Amino acid sequence: MTKLVSIVFLPFLLVACDVAKKTNTSQPSTSFESRVFFRSLSDTLSISVHLPENYAKQPEAHYPVVFLLDANLYFDIMASIVKKYSAVGLGPEVILVGVGYKDFAAMDSLRTRDYTYPVAIPEYEMSTSGGGLRFLSALTKEVIPYINSKYRTLPSRQILAGHSLAGYFTAFALLQQMSGAHSAFYGYIAASPSFHYNKYYLLDQFENVGVERSIPARVYFTFGGLEDNESQIDSSLLSQRVVSQRLLSRLGAKESGLIYKSEIFSNLDHMDTQLPTFIKGLQWTLKEE
Repeated sequence: MTKLVSIVFLPFLLVACDVAKKTNTSQPSTSFESRVFFRSLSDTLSISVHLPENYAKQPEAHYPVVFLLDANLYFDIMASIVKKYSAVGLGPEVILVGVGYKDFAAMDSLRTRDYTYPVAIPEYEMSTSGGGLRFLSALTKEVIPYINSKYRTLPSRQILAGHSLAGYFTAFALLQQMSGAHSAFYGYIAASPSFHYNKYYLLDQFENVGVERSIPARVYFTFGGLEDNESQIDSSLLSQRVVSQRLLSRLGAKESGLIYKSEIFSNLDHMDTQLPTFIKGLQWTLKEE
């Protein structure tokens, strides 16, 4: 399993970060970070929160919440983008919640523990894996109630977003909802989800799961067209288009009740898809009907 060790920054990202540096520091802070011990995980997570610019000025307003995984890498970037996009009407006002670890090194090692299910096959040589159900329990039973108790949220508009292995976990959380488990999420946004984990275990599960009731959720999955370069080297890997089509046939089926959308960014590689996916996913998931 390829580890997340580098990122290709898009041009607009540099603009977003530059704008953030010029923000008037005399304004009340809208971003907070705390370390919280969660009993069901038996571990401490770093929880980062970015509030809408007018949160304090509009005490009656409640907002959708976006739970962003791999927060050590993506939270600051997305907080800047969400702030500027909402200010100019290009994106919705949301409470952005980053779910991360004490530092980047911890994230790089513990994400395999928390974002995968089942335990990895031996050839991956992962020191720890398979804790997806436990992490999902911590997220839904402790992290989300913690956020809802502290901020003016819209529990009916909670979104889970992740990239790569965190995208796999996002899809795994959706599968649990389809399997009948209670879900706190209205939207699922996954950028280049690692469906090849355990030889496409999760993809097979999606195709075989029975749906007994309609699921009122919006799902946005994306893939990078250049990721197919890997499948040309490793014949055991499916092309992203094949994966996308197999998901569409299941998640896009009328009986699922899901509103499903997938896109292939033809000129993007695995490490290029996260930011456009998060942005477009939020715009689409929370667009007014």
